[in-house]
Amino acid sequence: MNHNLLSIIIPAYNEEENIVTCIKKFPKFKWKTEIIVIDDGIDNTANLAMELSKEIKNLKVLHFNNKLGQGGAILKGLEIAKGNVIVTLDADYTVDPSELEIVVSPIFNNEAEFVNTSRFIYPMEKGAMPFFNKIGNKIFSLLTSMILRKYFTDVFCGTRAFKCNTIEDKLTERGWPALDMIFAARKYKLRIKEIPIHYKARKAGTSKVSTFKTGFFHLKDILGKTIKYYF
Repeated sequence: MNHNLLSIIIPAYNEEENIVTCIKKFPKFKWKTEIIVIDDGIDNTANLAMELSKEIKNLKVLHFNNKLGQGGAILKGLEIAKGNVIVTLDADYTVDPSELEIVVSPIFNNEAEFVNTSRFIYPMEKGAMPFFNKIGNKIFSLLTSMILRKYFTDVFCGTRAFKCNTIEDKLTERGWPALDMIFAARKYKLRIKEIPIHYKARKAGTSKVSTFKTGFFHLKDILGKTIKYYF
């Protein structure tokens, strides 16, 4: 483990229209950085990322033929990540990579061990999130806050950061890992900080979130995690 290395894990599923823009938007960080793209789609995402890796030496690309799920892809990334600080980023370019520095700084500065991000503090770009998704997120954020006795304004943003060797071996969810991370961070008494970020509308490709199907999954997930958290 490198104590001055940032590992950026990008789970990608059929994001060929966004992956190049996303990777090229990474700024020069003050820390050494590795970018790990985990692709399990059927389009050209992995090939495009591999082409970029010829010129971007800190870029690693893994492709899997079987669908891993967002959580499964992150777990694969954690297996090879070498950094002391881990941050996850969706490949759809709805969060600009330039904002990652403010997300991980509290961990490098020893102000927090887990950083959750919120898309609901700054105004969202028009069309960034459907109305019912906003309502559902606010409801789940309120429920999570009440259950964990810690205030969260957003629990489903794909950008989160944590210190290595804190919760990675506690994560098991292979589908949607957001609550898995937050519940683990709270259960193991990590110092948690929430950081606001800007959220943009998807410029290309299609969202993998089905409002009601995904919402039903999260409802079952939060009930199961609440039982395990308290009992």
